[in-house]
Amino acid sequence: MNFFPTSYPDEILYSTFARYCIRSGNVREIHNFEDLFGTRNCVASLELPTHLDALISNMPVGAKYTAEYLIYKHTLFPFVAAFIPKERAKKIIQTMRNGEGAISYNRTGLLSITLNRYFRFCTQCFKEDVEIYGEPYWHRLHQVTGVYICPKHKIPLYNSTQLIRAGNRQRFIGASHENCKVDEEITYSKDLTKKMLWMAEDVQVLLNNQFEFKEPEWFRSQFRVKLVEKGYARMNNYIHQKRLKQDFINFYGEEYLNLVQSPLTMNSKGWLPDLVRKNDRTTYAIRYLLLARFLEVPIVDLFNTKLATNAEGENTIDAYQELWDQRLIELSQSGLSIRAIAEILESSTKTIRKAIDRLEIEEFWKFNGGGKYLYNKFTDTEEFKVKKKDLREKWLELHSQHPNKSSNQMRKDNDGVYAWLKKYDSEWIEKHYRRIDNKVNPVNWENRDAELLTKVKEVIKDMKEGKPEQITWTTVGSKLGISGWLSKKKEKLPLTKAFVEPQIESLEEYHIRKIKWGIEELERQGKEVTLWNLVETAGVRPQYMKPISREIQKILKDKGYNIDFI
Repeated sequence: MNFFPTSYPDEILYSTFARYCIRSGNVREIHNFEDLFGTRNCVASLELPTHLDALISNMPVGAKYTAEYLIYKHTLFPFVAAFIPKERAKKIIQTMRNGEGAISYNRTGLLSITLNRYFRFCTQCFKEDVEIYGEPYWHRLHQVTGVYICPKHKIPLYNSTQLIRAGNRQRFIGASHENCKVDEEITYSKDLTKKMLWMAEDVQVLLNNQFEFKEPEWFRSQFRVKLVEKGYARMNNYIHQKRLKQDFINFYGEEYLNLVQSPLTMNSKGWLPDLVRKNDRTTYAIRYLLLARFLEVPIVDLFNTKLATNAEGENTIDAYQELWDQRLIELSQSGLSIRAIAEILESSTKTIRKAIDRLEIEEFWKFNGGGKYLYNKFTDTEEFKVKKKDLREKWLELHSQHPNKSSNQMRKDNDGVYAWLKKYDSEWIEKHYRRIDNKVNPVNWENRDAELLTKVKEVIKDMKEGKPEQITWTTVGSKLGISGWLSKKKEKLPLTKAFVEPQIESLEEYHIRKIKWGIEELERQGKEVTLWNLVETAGVRPQYMKPISREIQKILKDKGYNIDFI
Protein backbone atom coordinates (compact mmCIF):
# COMPACT_ATOMS: atom_id res chain seq x y z
CA MET A 1 0.00 0.00 0.00
CA ASN A 2 1.14 3.55 -0.73
CA PHE A 3 -0.69 4.85 2.33
CA PHE A 4 -2.74 3.70 5.30
CA PRO A 5 -5.06 5.98 7.34
CA THR A 6 -4.13 6.81 10.91
CA SER A 7 -6.71 5.29 13.27
CA TYR A 8 -8.69 7.79 15.32
CA PRO A 9 -9.21 7.49 19.12
CA ASP A 10 -11.41 4.47 19.92
CA GLU A 11 -11.87 3.76 16.20
CA ILE A 12 -12.52 0.12 15.45
CA LEU A 13 -10.15 -1.31 12.83
CA TYR A 14 -13.05 -2.13 10.49
CA SER A 15 -13.72 1.63 10.28
CA THR A 16 -10.08 2.40 9.42
CA PHE A 17 -10.27 -0.18 6.63
CA ALA A 18 -13.46 1.52 5.39
CA ARG A 19 -11.70 4.88 5.25
CA TYR A 20 -8.84 3.29 3.29
CA CYS A 21 -11.35 1.89 0.77
CA ILE A 22 -12.84 5.38 0.23
CA ARG A 23 -9.40 6.86 -0.51
CA SER A 24 -7.84 3.96 -2.45
CA GLY A 25 -9.45 4.76 -5.78
CA ASN A 26 -10.04 1.06 -6.48
CA VAL A 27 -13.02 0.53 -8.78
CA ARG A 28 -13.72 -2.99 -7.54
CA GLU A 29 -14.07 -3.50 -3.80
CA ILE A 30 -12.30 -6.85 -3.89
CA HIS A 31 -9.11 -5.05 -4.95
CA ASN A 32 -9.11 -3.33 -1.55
CA PHE A 33 -8.78 -6.76 0.10
CA GLU A 34 -5.79 -7.52 -2.14
CA ASP A 35 -4.21 -4.20 -1.11
CA LEU A 36 -4.83 -4.73 2.59
CA PHE A 37 -4.26 -8.45 3.03
CA GLY A 38 -2.65 -9.66 -0.20
CA THR A 39 -5.54 -12.08 -0.72
CA ARG A 40 -9.23 -12.21 -1.59
CA ASN A 41 -9.76 -15.20 0.68
CA CYS A 42 -11.11 -13.38 3.75
CA VAL A 43 -14.18 -11.47 4.90
CA ALA A 44 -14.84 -8.13 6.57
CA SER A 45 -15.01 -8.93 10.29
CA LEU A 46 -15.99 -6.35 12.88
CA GLU A 47 -15.14 -7.81 16.29
CA LEU A 48 -12.04 -9.97 15.68
CA PRO A 49 -10.48 -9.30 12.25
CA THR A 50 -7.91 -11.72 10.83
CA HIS A 51 -4.86 -11.68 8.49
CA LEU A 52 -3.28 -8.87 10.50
CA ASP A 53 0.29 -10.12 9.89
CA ALA A 54 -0.37 -9.82 6.16
CA LEU A 55 -1.79 -6.35 6.74
CA ILE A 56 1.39 -5.23 8.56
CA SER A 57 3.59 -6.65 5.81
CA ASN A 58 1.61 -4.67 3.21
CA MET A 59 1.89 -1.39 5.15
CA PRO A 60 3.68 1.59 3.57
CA VAL A 61 7.42 1.85 4.22
CA GLY A 62 8.06 3.39 7.63
CA ALA A 63 4.69 2.48 9.10
CA LYS A 64 4.93 1.94 12.88
CA TYR A 65 1.91 -0.30 13.38
CA THR A 66 2.22 -3.82 14.80
CA ALA A 67 -0.40 -6.56 14.83
CA GLU A 68 -0.49 -6.53 18.66
CA TYR A 69 -1.04 -2.77 18.74
CA LEU A 70 -4.01 -2.98 16.39
CA ILE A 71 -5.46 -5.96 18.28
CA TYR A 72 -5.35 -4.25 21.67
CA LYS A 73 -6.14 -0.67 20.62
CA HIS A 74 -8.58 -1.04 17.72
CA THR A 75 -10.44 -4.36 18.00
CA LEU A 76 -12.82 -5.82 20.59
CA PHE A 77 -10.24 -8.41 21.67
CA PRO A 78 -9.42 -6.72 25.06
CA PHE A 79 -13.10 -6.95 25.96
CA VAL A 80 -14.22 -10.33 24.59
CA ALA A 81 -11.02 -12.12 25.71
CA ALA A 82 -10.66 -10.42 29.11
CA PHE A 83 -11.82 -13.42 31.15
CA ILE A 84 -10.31 -16.32 29.23
CA PRO A 85 -7.10 -18.22 30.16
CA LYS A 86 -3.74 -17.01 28.88
CA GLU A 87 -3.10 -19.95 26.56
CA ARG A 88 -6.48 -19.59 24.90
CA ALA A 89 -5.92 -15.84 24.50
CA LYS A 90 -2.60 -16.54 22.79
CA LYS A 91 -4.35 -18.85 20.32
CA ILE A 92 -6.93 -16.17 19.54
CA ILE A 93 -4.20 -13.60 18.92
CA GLN A 94 -2.46 -16.06 16.62
CA THR A 95 -5.74 -16.65 14.78
CA MET A 96 -6.25 -12.91 14.35
CA ARG A 97 -2.74 -12.56 13.02
CA ASN A 98 -3.08 -15.40 10.55
CA GLY A 99 -6.04 -17.74 10.76
CA GLU A 100 -9.74 -18.55 10.55
CA GLY A 101 -11.91 -16.00 12.36
CA ALA A 102 -14.80 -18.32 13.30
CA ILE A 103 -12.49 -20.21 15.68
CA SER A 104 -11.92 -17.03 17.72
CA TYR A 105 -15.64 -16.34 18.02
CA ASN A 106 -16.18 -19.79 19.51
CA ARG A 107 -13.31 -19.44 22.00
CA THR A 108 -14.58 -16.15 23.45
CA GLY A 109 -18.26 -16.95 23.99
CA LEU A 110 -19.43 -14.69 21.14
CA LEU A 111 -21.37 -17.58 19.61
CA SER A 112 -23.44 -17.90 22.80
CA ILE A 113 -25.21 -14.57 22.19
CA THR A 114 -26.92 -12.74 19.34
CA LEU A 115 -24.49 -10.08 18.15
CA ASN A 116 -25.57 -6.60 17.07
CA ARG A 117 -27.11 -6.55 13.61
CA TYR A 118 -26.35 -2.90 12.85
CA PHE A 119 -23.41 -0.59 13.45
CA ARG A 120 -24.20 1.78 16.32
CA PHE A 121 -23.37 5.43 16.83
CA CYS A 122 -23.72 8.27 19.33
CA THR A 123 -25.17 11.46 17.85
CA GLN A 124 -22.87 13.70 19.89
CA CYS A 125 -19.74 11.66 19.10
CA PHE A 126 -20.71 11.78 15.41
CA LYS A 127 -21.01 15.56 15.53
CA GLU A 128 -17.70 16.00 17.42
CA ASP A 129 -15.83 13.65 15.07
CA VAL A 130 -16.91 15.67 12.03
CA GLU A 131 -15.90 18.93 13.75
CA ILE A 132 -12.47 17.63 14.91
CA TYR A 133 -11.42 15.16 12.19
CA GLY A 134 -13.58 16.23 9.26
CA GLU A 135 -15.33 12.87 9.04
CA PRO A 136 -17.29 10.42 11.25
CA TYR A 137 -16.13 6.92 12.14
CA TRP A 138 -17.33 3.79 13.95
CA HIS A 139 -16.35 3.86 17.63
CA ARG A 140 -15.10 0.60 19.11
CA LEU A 141 -17.02 0.89 22.40
CA HIS A 142 -20.31 1.60 20.62
CA GLN A 143 -20.16 -1.73 18.75
CA VAL A 144 -20.03 -3.93 21.88
CA THR A 145 -23.15 -6.08 22.15
CA GLY A 146 -24.74 -5.14 25.47
CA VAL A 147 -23.68 -1.47 25.45
CA TYR A 148 -26.64 0.87 24.94
CA ILE A 149 -25.31 4.18 26.30
CA CYS A 150 -22.39 6.39 25.31
CA PRO A 151 -20.49 6.87 28.62
CA LYS A 152 -18.94 10.12 27.41
CA HIS A 153 -22.21 11.93 26.67
CA LYS A 154 -24.53 9.67 28.73
CA ILE A 155 -27.08 9.41 25.90
CA PRO A 156 -28.50 6.37 24.06
CA LEU A 157 -26.72 4.78 21.11
CA TYR A 158 -28.64 4.45 17.85
CA ASN A 159 -28.64 1.76 15.20
CA SER A 160 -27.35 2.96 11.85
CA THR A 161 -28.96 1.63 8.67
CA GLN A 162 -25.79 -0.33 7.89
CA LEU A 163 -25.94 -4.07 8.60
CA ILE A 164 -22.80 -5.65 10.07
CA ARG A 165 -23.27 -9.18 8.75
CA ALA A 166 -25.34 -9.17 5.59
CA GLY A 167 -24.98 -8.96 1.84
CA ASN A 168 -21.46 -8.62 0.50
CA ARG A 169 -19.03 -9.56 3.30
CA GLN A 170 -16.06 -8.48 1.20
CA ARG A 171 -16.54 -4.76 1.56
CA PHE A 172 -15.91 -2.26 4.33
CA ILE A 173 -18.52 0.48 4.85
CA GLY A 174 -17.77 3.49 7.03
CA ALA A 175 -19.99 5.81 9.07
CA SER A 176 -21.66 8.55 7.05
CA HIS A 177 -24.42 11.14 7.20
CA GLU A 178 -26.51 8.83 5.01
CA ASN A 179 -26.36 5.74 7.24
CA CYS A 180 -26.33 7.49 10.63
CA LYS A 181 -29.72 9.17 10.74
CA VAL A 182 -32.06 9.33 13.74
CA ASP A 183 -35.69 8.88 12.74
CA GLU A 184 -37.09 8.28 16.21
CA GLU A 185 -35.59 9.46 19.48
CA ILE A 186 -34.83 6.74 22.03
CA THR A 187 -35.57 7.28 25.71
CA TYR A 188 -34.89 4.90 28.58
CA SER A 189 -36.18 5.02 32.13
CA LYS A 190 -33.81 6.44 34.77
CA ASP A 191 -33.32 2.97 36.25
CA LEU A 192 -32.42 1.39 32.91
CA THR A 193 -30.15 4.31 31.99
CA LYS A 194 -28.24 3.93 35.26
CA LYS A 195 -27.56 0.23 34.66
CA MET A 196 -26.70 0.79 31.00
CA LEU A 197 -24.21 3.47 32.01
CA TRP A 198 -22.59 1.12 34.55
CA MET A 199 -22.05 -1.45 31.83
CA ALA A 200 -20.70 1.05 29.29
CA GLU A 201 -18.19 2.37 31.83
CA ASP A 202 -17.02 -1.13 32.82
CA VAL A 203 -16.66 -2.23 29.19
CA GLN A 204 -14.63 0.93 28.55
CA VAL A 205 -12.26 -0.03 31.38
CA LEU A 206 -11.64 -3.42 29.75
CA LEU A 207 -11.06 -1.89 26.32
CA ASN A 208 -8.64 0.75 27.57
CA ASN A 209 -6.52 -1.50 29.82
CA GLN A 210 -4.34 -4.44 28.90
CA PHE A 211 -5.02 -6.58 31.97
CA GLU A 212 -2.98 -9.69 32.63
CA PHE A 213 -4.83 -12.86 31.62
CA LYS A 214 -5.98 -15.01 34.53
CA GLU A 215 -7.10 -18.61 34.90
CA PRO A 216 -10.80 -19.25 35.67
CA GLU A 217 -9.94 -20.19 39.27
CA TRP A 218 -8.64 -16.65 39.88
CA PHE A 219 -12.03 -15.11 39.12
CA ARG A 220 -13.92 -17.83 41.01
CA SER A 221 -11.75 -17.13 44.05
CA GLN A 222 -12.28 -13.35 43.74
CA PHE A 223 -16.03 -13.76 43.47
CA ARG A 224 -16.10 -16.35 46.27
CA VAL A 225 -14.51 -13.91 48.72
CA LYS A 226 -17.27 -11.40 48.03
CA LEU A 227 -19.99 -14.06 48.10
CA VAL A 228 -18.86 -15.10 51.59
CA GLU A 229 -18.56 -11.47 52.67
CA LYS A 230 -22.13 -10.74 51.56
CA GLY A 231 -23.60 -13.92 53.01
CA TYR A 232 -24.23 -15.79 49.76
CA ALA A 233 -21.67 -18.52 50.46
CA ARG A 234 -20.08 -20.37 53.34
CA MET A 235 -16.42 -21.02 53.91
CA ASN A 236 -16.91 -24.65 52.86
CA ASN A 237 -17.79 -23.59 49.29
CA TYR A 238 -21.54 -23.99 49.75
CA ILE A 239 -23.36 -21.26 47.81
CA HIS A 240 -26.96 -20.15 48.45
CA GLN A 241 -27.80 -20.29 44.75
CA LYS A 242 -31.51 -19.48 45.01
CA ARG A 243 -30.98 -16.43 47.23
CA LEU A 244 -28.09 -15.27 45.06
CA LYS A 245 -30.19 -15.53 41.90
CA GLN A 246 -33.22 -13.83 43.43
CA ASP A 247 -31.19 -10.90 44.76
CA PHE A 248 -29.32 -10.66 41.45
CA ILE A 249 -32.62 -10.47 39.52
CA ASN A 250 -33.99 -7.90 41.98
CA PHE A 251 -30.80 -5.82 41.62
CA TYR A 252 -30.84 -5.62 37.81
CA GLY A 253 -34.45 -6.37 36.94
CA GLU A 254 -35.59 -8.92 34.37
CA GLU A 255 -35.98 -6.26 31.68
CA TYR A 256 -32.32 -5.23 31.78
CA LEU A 257 -31.03 -8.82 32.08
CA ASN A 258 -33.02 -9.71 28.96
CA LEU A 259 -31.62 -6.68 27.12
CA VAL A 260 -28.04 -7.82 27.79
CA GLN A 261 -28.97 -11.44 26.92
CA SER A 262 -28.31 -12.72 30.43
CA PRO A 263 -31.71 -13.83 31.78
CA LEU A 264 -31.92 -16.10 34.82
CA THR A 265 -34.39 -18.74 35.97
CA MET A 266 -34.72 -20.09 39.48
CA ASN A 267 -33.64 -23.65 38.58
CA SER A 268 -30.14 -24.94 39.27
CA LYS A 269 -28.83 -24.24 35.78
CA GLY A 270 -27.79 -21.03 34.06
CA TRP A 271 -24.80 -18.81 33.44
CA LEU A 272 -24.65 -17.37 36.99
CA PRO A 273 -24.14 -20.73 38.77
CA ASP A 274 -21.53 -21.56 36.12
CA LEU A 275 -19.54 -18.42 36.97
CA VAL A 276 -19.27 -19.27 40.67
CA ARG A 277 -18.81 -23.03 40.31
CA LYS A 278 -15.91 -25.03 38.89
CA ASN A 279 -16.36 -25.58 35.15
CA ASP A 280 -14.59 -24.85 31.89
CA ARG A 281 -17.51 -23.26 30.05
CA THR A 282 -16.86 -20.07 28.15
CA THR A 283 -19.34 -17.26 28.68
CA TYR A 284 -19.69 -13.75 27.30
CA ALA A 285 -17.62 -11.09 29.12
CA ILE A 286 -20.72 -8.97 29.87
CA ARG A 287 -21.79 -11.56 32.43
CA TYR A 288 -18.56 -11.27 34.41
CA LEU A 289 -19.13 -7.51 34.53
CA LEU A 290 -22.70 -7.99 35.74
CA LEU A 291 -21.54 -10.18 38.64
CA ALA A 292 -18.62 -7.90 39.51
CA ARG A 293 -20.88 -4.83 39.69
CA PHE A 294 -23.46 -6.75 41.77
CA LEU A 295 -20.74 -7.81 44.24
CA GLU A 296 -19.25 -4.27 44.26
CA VAL A 297 -15.86 -5.33 42.88
CA PRO A 298 -14.17 -2.60 40.76
CA ILE A 299 -12.90 -4.04 37.47
CA VAL A 300 -9.31 -2.96 38.16
CA ASP A 301 -9.37 -4.71 41.54
CA LEU A 302 -10.95 -7.82 40.00
CA PHE A 303 -7.84 -8.27 37.85
CA ASN A 304 -5.03 -6.69 39.87
CA THR A 305 -5.84 -7.11 43.58
CA LYS A 306 -6.09 -10.48 45.31
CA LEU A 307 -9.23 -10.07 47.38
CA ALA A 308 -8.97 -11.24 50.98
CA THR A 309 -11.37 -11.94 53.81
CA ASN A 310 -9.44 -10.47 56.72
CA ALA A 311 -7.59 -7.29 57.61
CA GLU A 312 -4.16 -8.91 57.23
CA GLY A 313 -4.80 -9.48 53.54
CA GLU A 314 -5.00 -13.25 53.82
CA ASN A 315 -7.56 -15.18 51.89
CA THR A 316 -8.94 -17.22 54.76
CA ILE A 317 -11.25 -19.06 52.37
CA ASP A 318 -8.27 -20.83 50.83
CA ALA A 319 -6.80 -21.45 54.28
CA TYR A 320 -10.15 -22.79 55.49
CA GLN A 321 -10.35 -25.06 52.45
CA GLU A 322 -7.01 -26.63 53.31
CA LEU A 323 -8.07 -27.25 56.91
CA TRP A 324 -11.45 -28.58 55.75
CA ASP A 325 -9.77 -31.00 53.33
CA GLN A 326 -7.41 -32.23 56.06
CA ARG A 327 -10.32 -32.75 58.46
CA LEU A 328 -12.20 -34.75 55.80
CA ILE A 329 -9.19 -37.01 55.27
CA GLU A 330 -9.01 -37.64 59.04
CA LEU A 331 -12.74 -38.38 59.32
CA SER A 332 -12.62 -40.74 56.34
CA GLN A 333 -10.30 -42.96 58.39
CA SER A 334 -12.59 -43.06 61.43
CA GLY A 335 -15.20 -45.50 60.12
CA LEU A 336 -17.99 -42.91 60.06
CA SER A 337 -20.59 -42.84 57.30
CA ILE A 338 -20.65 -40.13 54.66
CA ARG A 339 -23.81 -38.71 56.22
CA ALA A 340 -22.16 -38.54 59.65
CA ILE A 341 -19.10 -36.83 58.16
CA ALA A 342 -21.36 -34.37 56.35
CA GLU A 343 -23.05 -33.45 59.63
CA ILE A 344 -19.70 -32.86 61.36
CA LEU A 345 -18.39 -30.68 58.52
CA GLU A 346 -21.77 -28.92 58.10
CA SER A 347 -21.93 -29.86 54.43
CA SER A 348 -24.19 -31.89 52.18
CA THR A 349 -23.43 -35.53 51.35
CA LYS A 350 -23.10 -34.43 47.71
CA THR A 351 -20.33 -31.97 48.66
CA ILE A 352 -18.55 -34.69 50.67
CA ARG A 353 -18.65 -37.14 47.78
CA LYS A 354 -17.27 -34.53 45.36
CA ALA A 355 -14.46 -33.73 47.79
CA ILE A 356 -13.66 -37.43 48.18
CA ASP A 357 -13.26 -37.69 44.38
CA ARG A 358 -11.22 -34.47 44.25
CA LEU A 359 -8.86 -35.58 47.02
CA GLU A 360 -8.72 -39.13 45.61
CA ILE A 361 -9.60 -40.63 48.99
CA GLU A 362 -9.78 -44.41 48.84
CA GLU A 363 -13.31 -45.79 49.12
CA PHE A 364 -14.12 -46.39 52.78
CA TRP A 365 -17.87 -46.98 52.80
CA LYS A 366 -20.43 -49.49 51.64
CA PHE A 367 -23.97 -48.71 50.63
CA ASN A 368 -25.76 -50.70 53.34
CA GLY A 369 -26.56 -48.15 55.99
CA GLY A 370 -24.55 -45.41 54.29
CA GLY A 371 -21.20 -46.90 55.30
CA LYS A 372 -21.76 -46.81 59.05
CA TYR A 373 -22.11 -50.59 59.29
CA LEU A 374 -19.17 -52.04 57.44
CA TYR A 375 -19.24 -55.54 58.86
CA ASN A 376 -22.87 -56.12 59.93
CA LYS A 377 -26.13 -55.71 58.12
CA PHE A 378 -28.03 -52.65 59.32
CA THR A 379 -31.15 -54.76 59.94
CA ASP A 380 -29.16 -57.03 62.29
CA THR A 381 -27.96 -54.24 64.57
CA GLU A 382 -29.37 -53.27 67.93
CA GLU A 383 -29.83 -49.73 66.67
CA PHE A 384 -32.18 -51.01 63.95
CA LYS A 385 -34.32 -52.87 66.47
CA VAL A 386 -34.59 -49.84 68.73
CA LYS A 387 -35.46 -47.55 65.82
CA LYS A 388 -38.13 -49.94 64.50
CA LYS A 389 -39.73 -50.16 67.95
CA ASP A 390 -39.75 -46.37 68.38
CA LEU A 391 -41.22 -45.69 64.95
CA ARG A 392 -43.92 -48.34 65.36
CA GLU A 393 -44.96 -46.71 68.63
CA LYS A 394 -44.98 -43.27 67.01
CA TRP A 395 -47.13 -44.52 64.12
CA LEU A 396 -49.68 -46.08 66.49
CA GLU A 397 -49.66 -42.98 68.69
CA LEU A 398 -50.49 -40.79 65.66
CA HIS A 399 -53.51 -42.96 64.91
CA SER A 400 -54.76 -42.81 68.48
CA GLN A 401 -54.41 -39.02 68.53
CA HIS A 402 -56.36 -38.63 65.25
CA PRO A 403 -59.06 -41.34 65.22
CA ASN A 404 -60.98 -39.72 62.35
CA LYS A 405 -58.03 -39.36 60.01
CA SER A 406 -56.77 -41.91 57.53
CA SER A 407 -53.14 -43.00 57.43
CA ASN A 408 -52.81 -41.23 54.12
CA GLN A 409 -53.79 -37.91 55.74
CA MET A 410 -51.34 -38.36 58.61
CA ARG A 411 -48.46 -39.18 56.25
CA LYS A 412 -48.39 -35.57 55.00
CA ASP A 413 -46.74 -34.31 58.19
CA ASN A 414 -44.98 -37.57 59.13
CA ASP A 415 -43.77 -38.94 55.84
CA GLY A 416 -40.35 -39.81 57.24
CA VAL A 417 -41.90 -42.24 59.73
CA TYR A 418 -43.98 -43.92 57.04
CA ALA A 419 -41.12 -44.08 54.52
CA TRP A 420 -38.80 -45.84 56.98
CA LEU A 421 -41.43 -48.35 58.07
CA LYS A 422 -42.48 -48.98 54.48
CA LYS A 423 -38.87 -49.76 53.57
CA TYR A 424 -37.85 -51.86 56.57
CA ASP A 425 -41.17 -53.06 58.07
CA SER A 426 -43.57 -53.25 55.11
CA GLU A 427 -45.76 -56.13 56.38
CA TRP A 428 -46.38 -54.43 59.72
CA ILE A 429 -47.16 -51.02 58.18
CA GLU A 430 -49.62 -52.63 55.78
CA LYS A 431 -51.50 -54.24 58.68
CA HIS A 432 -51.61 -50.92 60.57
CA TYR A 433 -52.57 -48.67 57.66
CA ARG A 434 -55.94 -47.04 58.24
CA ARG A 435 -58.13 -46.45 55.21
CA ILE A 436 -61.30 -44.39 55.54
CA ASP A 437 -63.91 -44.31 52.83
CA ASN A 438 -65.10 -40.74 52.60
CA LYS A 439 -68.35 -40.68 50.71
CA VAL A 440 -68.71 -37.44 48.83
CA ASN A 441 -72.15 -36.00 48.24
CA PRO A 442 -72.94 -35.95 44.51
CA VAL A 443 -72.55 -32.54 42.85
CA ASN A 444 -75.49 -30.95 41.07
CA TRP A 445 -73.48 -29.81 38.04
CA GLU A 446 -76.46 -28.08 36.43
CA ASN A 447 -76.90 -25.76 39.41
CA ARG A 448 -73.17 -25.22 39.76
CA ASP A 449 -72.92 -24.34 36.06
CA ALA A 450 -75.57 -21.67 36.39
CA GLU A 451 -73.96 -20.19 39.50
CA LEU A 452 -70.50 -20.16 37.95
CA LEU A 453 -71.64 -18.53 34.72
CA THR A 454 -72.65 -15.33 36.52
CA LYS A 455 -69.37 -15.16 38.43
CA VAL A 456 -67.25 -15.96 35.35
CA LYS A 457 -68.90 -13.14 33.36
CA GLU A 458 -68.01 -10.64 36.09
CA VAL A 459 -64.40 -11.93 36.32
CA ILE A 460 -63.78 -11.73 32.56
CA LYS A 461 -65.35 -8.26 32.40
CA ASP A 462 -62.94 -7.08 35.12
CA MET A 463 -59.97 -8.69 33.33
CA LYS A 464 -60.79 -6.75 30.16
CA GLU A 465 -60.92 -3.43 31.98
CA GLY A 466 -57.79 -1.68 33.25
CA LYS A 467 -54.37 -3.21 32.59
CA PRO A 468 -54.91 -6.39 30.54
CA GLU A 469 -54.61 -9.87 32.01
CA GLN A 470 -54.42 -12.95 29.81
CA ILE A 471 -57.75 -14.78 29.73
CA THR A 472 -57.24 -18.52 30.19
CA TRP A 473 -59.12 -21.20 32.07
CA THR A 474 -56.39 -21.13 34.71
CA THR A 475 -56.47 -17.35 35.26
CA VAL A 476 -60.25 -17.27 35.37
CA GLY A 477 -60.31 -20.16 37.82
CA SER A 478 -57.63 -18.49 39.90
CA LYS A 479 -59.75 -15.35 40.21
CA LEU A 480 -62.58 -17.51 41.50
CA GLY A 481 -60.32 -19.52 43.80
CA ILE A 482 -61.07 -22.77 41.93
CA SER A 483 -58.20 -22.97 39.43
CA GLY A 484 -57.48 -26.55 40.50
CA TRP A 485 -60.59 -28.05 38.93
CA LEU A 486 -62.36 -25.51 36.70
CA SER A 487 -60.55 -26.41 33.47
CA LYS A 488 -60.70 -30.14 34.27
CA LYS A 489 -64.47 -30.11 34.81
CA LYS A 490 -65.44 -27.72 32.02
CA GLU A 491 -67.18 -30.53 30.10
CA LYS A 492 -69.68 -30.72 32.98
CA LEU A 493 -70.25 -26.96 32.77
CA PRO A 494 -71.72 -26.43 29.26
CA LEU A 495 -73.01 -22.89 29.85
CA THR A 496 -69.75 -21.70 31.41
CA LYS A 497 -67.70 -23.43 28.73
CA ALA A 498 -69.74 -21.88 25.90
CA PHE A 499 -69.11 -18.41 27.36
CA VAL A 500 -65.43 -18.81 28.25
CA GLU A 501 -64.07 -20.69 25.20
CA PRO A 502 -64.49 -17.77 22.73
CA GLN A 503 -62.77 -15.47 25.26
CA ILE A 504 -59.62 -17.62 25.68
CA GLU A 505 -56.50 -15.82 24.39
CA SER A 506 -53.31 -17.19 22.92
CA LEU A 507 -50.10 -15.52 24.07
CA GLU A 508 -49.88 -13.51 20.83
CA GLU A 509 -53.51 -12.35 21.11
CA TYR A 510 -52.85 -11.31 24.69
CA HIS A 511 -49.76 -9.34 23.69
CA ILE A 512 -51.68 -7.57 20.90
CA ARG A 513 -54.34 -6.53 23.42
CA LYS A 514 -51.59 -5.26 25.77
CA ILE A 515 -50.03 -3.25 22.92
CA LYS A 516 -53.40 -1.60 22.15
CA TRP A 517 -53.87 -0.78 25.82
CA GLY A 518 -50.29 0.50 26.09
CA ILE A 519 -50.78 2.94 23.20
CA GLU A 520 -54.01 4.24 24.72
CA GLU A 521 -52.28 4.59 28.11
CA LEU A 522 -49.37 6.56 26.62
CA GLU A 523 -51.85 8.83 24.85
CA ARG A 524 -53.79 9.32 28.07
CA GLN A 525 -50.58 10.26 29.92
CA GLY A 526 -49.47 12.56 27.10
CA LYS A 527 -46.27 10.57 26.53
CA GLU A 528 -44.56 9.98 23.19
CA VAL A 529 -45.26 6.61 21.58
CA THR A 530 -41.77 5.08 21.19
CA LEU A 531 -40.60 1.49 21.31
CA TRP A 532 -39.22 1.65 24.83
CA ASN A 533 -42.11 3.70 26.21
CA LEU A 534 -44.44 1.05 24.76
CA VAL A 535 -42.33 -1.82 26.15
CA GLU A 536 -42.30 -0.25 29.61
CA THR A 537 -46.00 0.68 29.66
CA ALA A 538 -47.53 -2.38 27.97
CA GLY A 539 -45.12 -4.83 29.56
CA VAL A 540 -44.41 -6.69 26.30
CA ARG A 541 -40.73 -7.42 25.78
CA PRO A 542 -39.16 -6.70 22.38
CA GLN A 543 -38.54 -10.40 21.64
CA TYR A 544 -42.29 -11.05 21.98
CA MET A 545 -43.06 -8.19 19.61
CA LYS A 546 -41.21 -9.76 16.67
CA PRO A 547 -43.79 -12.50 15.91
CA ILE A 548 -46.62 -9.94 15.92
CA SER A 549 -44.72 -7.06 14.29
CA ARG A 550 -47.15 -6.81 11.35
CA GLU A 551 -50.15 -6.61 13.63
CA ILE A 552 -48.43 -3.95 15.77
CA GLN A 553 -47.54 -1.94 12.67
CA LYS A 554 -51.19 -2.07 11.54
CA ILE A 555 -52.40 -0.95 14.99
CA LEU A 556 -49.99 1.99 14.91
CA LYS A 557 -51.03 2.91 11.38
CA ASP A 558 -54.73 2.77 12.29
CA LYS A 559 -53.95 5.04 15.26
CA GLY A 560 -52.30 7.54 12.91
CA TYR A 561 -48.67 6.80 13.89
CA ASN A 562 -46.27 6.51 10.99
CA ILE A 563 -43.64 4.65 13.01
CA ASP A 564 -41.49 1.80 11.74
CA PHE A 565 -39.47 0.51 14.68
CA ILE A 566 -40.59 -3.12 15.00
